Amino acid sequence: MKHIFNFFRRIQWKLTLSYAFVTAGTVIVLAALLVGIALYAENLNNSRTYDSFYWSKTGFQDNIPYMLDDRVALQTWLERIQSEGFTSADFQSYTVRETLDYANTFMTGSSIYVLDPELNLIASTVTSSPSAVGKPFNARAMSGYNLQGILDAALVGDKNYYSQSLMQPDGSYIVAFPLRKSDDDSFVAIVIYHLKPVAFATPSNLSIYTIFFAVTAIIMLLVALPVGAIFGWLVSRGLRKRLVNLSTATQAWSKGDFSVTPRDPSGDEIGELSRALNRMAEQLQTLLQTRNEFARIEERNRLARDLHDTVKQQTYAARMQLSAAKNLVISNPEAAATHIESALQLNRETQQELKLIIEELRPAALEGKGLAQAITEYVARWQEHTDIKVETIINGERSLALDVEQTLYRVLQEALSNIARHSEATSTQITLNTFVDQVTLSVTDNGRGFDPTTVSSSSYGLAGMKDRLNEIGGTLNVESFPMVGTTITAEVKSKA
Repeated sequence: MKHIFNFFRRIQWKLTLSYAFVTAGTVIVLAALLVGIALYAENLNNSRTYDSFYWSKTGFQDNIPYMLDDRVALQTWLERIQSEGFTSADFQSYTVRETLDYANTFMTGSSIYVLDPELNLIASTVTSSPSAVGKPFNARAMSGYNLQGILDAALVGDKNYYSQSLMQPDGSYIVAFPLRKSDDDSFVAIVIYHLKPVAFATPSNLSIYTIFFAVTAIIMLLVALPVGAIFGWLVSRGLRKRLVNLSTATQAWSKGDFSVTPRDPSGDEIGELSRALNRMAEQLQTLLQTRNEFARIEERNRLARDLHDTVKQQTYAARMQLSAAKNLVISNPEAAATHIESALQLNRETQQELKLIIEELRPAALEGKGLAQAITEYVARWQEHTDIKVETIINGERSLALDVEQTLYRVLQEALSNIARHSEATSTQITLNTFVDQVTLSVTDNGRGFDPTTVSSSSYGLAGMKDRLNEIGGTLNVESFPMVGTTITAEVKSKA
């Protein structure tokens, strides 16, 4: 299960899933937006239709109930409304800015009929119906519409505009509204007229369109999800390959192999990063080569000094002893033998010095060993060559950075070399403490010691150890007392 989770944590699959979810989410949002727009349009249209009903009825209600006693004035007013529409003077109640806009949705030129509560015709704008005034209103004969349903609703005083109206295919309405002087009075007349609301007409069967949008969204989701996933997978495939090339190169560089270089000629950010990393790798390789060259030069200089201070001088001294023995071999054979024995001792010392120098040329890190093991093996060989007893104490053992191991190993070599050459010690204690954040190496001998304040700053041994430690942020502490011994302690901040 963990392997599966790790597999989907790859950037390719992250991008694939993100493409799929974003695509599907976009489809869902767009579908919801379309449904929302349709619902909003329906509500807006209903609101404007209601306002058209309300304000056109108000225009008739503010006038017709008060003109029933003067049929001539009522007829004249109806004919003006039919031809010109409402004006502000036709409204006796409160008005709003849109009053005339909504009231004049009354279709100018269409017929207007005014009926009494018994459905007898009171007035009409139809020129062919004067003889019908005072007689029962025949809806189908006079208007051509079956208005019985909306007339029944008007007679019972139903205040639902939609039950008192009949919608036409073009979005207009035939209405039959009861008129009264106030809400507390019973209706005194019924007005029948034709109006068309100002809003664009949405279909009355909006639920069908809602279902259509929902089905469309589901289909688009089923199609968009795999399409988005495939597209995301294809796009991220190339991106992942480019990133894998970068990762492979950086892993090789971390191991010191700069032969691996990512090639990405593209002009985007990853291409720029690849070229920048290649330049950095070239600079690091040059820097390491320069550093190695300096290290070799430094090592040659140190070996030259060591050979000059020990091997060359001992060889010269042996030569002098042999020359003296040659001159005395006839006249004083015993003295000649003494000189020869001294020359042999110098030869043995020279051989020992050469062994120590050769051992110093084998850093532990180059042999692929840990610092603790390398110290243990080196100390065993050094004890065998020098006959100086060594006690090794190692506390904690874990992997350290290569430069830390190599530096501490070199410090140990230099310290033991100084003990063998100058201290006249019979025993030495070496302690390696590996803590979480610090590594400490101590070398203590029981030799003749020295006064640290009298040591020249140009002394190669101590100066070399300090320089090595400074390069990795470490410190060297020297404690020595004449005829007591010397302790050298190297401390380095631990790096895994």
